[in-house]
Amino acid sequence: MSSSIHINTDARGWTHEGSRAKNEGKVLAFHETLPDYNKTPLHSLPDVARELGLGHVLVKDESNRFGLPAFKILGASWAIYRAVGWHLGIPVAEGQVSIAELGAKARKAGVEIVTATEGNCGRAVARMGKYMGIPVRVWVPSFMPEATRELIRGEDAEVTVVDGSYDDLIPIISEEAEDRDTILILDVSFEGFTDVPKVGTQFSIYQRGARVEAFAFSRTMANTSRSISYKVMAQCWQRLISRSFR
Repeated sequence: MSSSIHINTDARGWTHEGSRAKNEGKVLAFHETLPDYNKTPLHSLPDVARELGLGHVLVKDESNRFGLPAFKILGASWAIYRAVGWHLGIPVAEGQVSIAELGAKARKAGVEIVTATEGNCGRAVARMGKYMGIPVRVWVPSFMPEATRELIRGEDAEVTVVDGSYDDLIPIISEEAEDRDTILILDVSFEGFTDVPKVGTQFSIYQRGARVEAFAFSRTMANTSRSISYKVMAQCWQRLISRSFR
């Protein structure tokens, strides 16, 4: 067995939190209302599992989530939905208001969304804004390829290019968001801005994102659960990039 595999003895006593299960079901129901929703496949890689001395390695393929090559819209859609509800003072925590109705109220109130991105997250925010009919402005660093900018513009978003890194964009859009009808959407937090990233990030995790995410399970789940270290995850990726899914 590889020395990079560590036994997670604490996993033996782990139980699923009921409140989390409730949230998962609620957010899944919300995602199912979005246009182009589809389940993404889970692929088994038995050869990789044997090489790593594991019972199973499963890969979650997020390459066609909502027609986008990334999982980011799972978190972005829920975060935007919740943020627009907060902004308008409309309870939406249970997903009880349709995105069409909420979008109509947001447009009537003159709401717009601003965000910063290096790629996938900004396009996901723009797509959700398009679904809801809410204008979206996206700030991007100058090193972003023009093709990526065009993909974001293809979601009907306005793209502003700024010299510098992603971190350099944060103070700019924070100032833009000071307008009372502008909602800031980011997947990172900073002082005074934590609610939106928390909601968006946790539900990306709940829906098992991370582009194409690998899960490993031990041979005997009843007795031992193994966790894969980052080093072993790297080994998985090295093997995966040269293989076809079966």
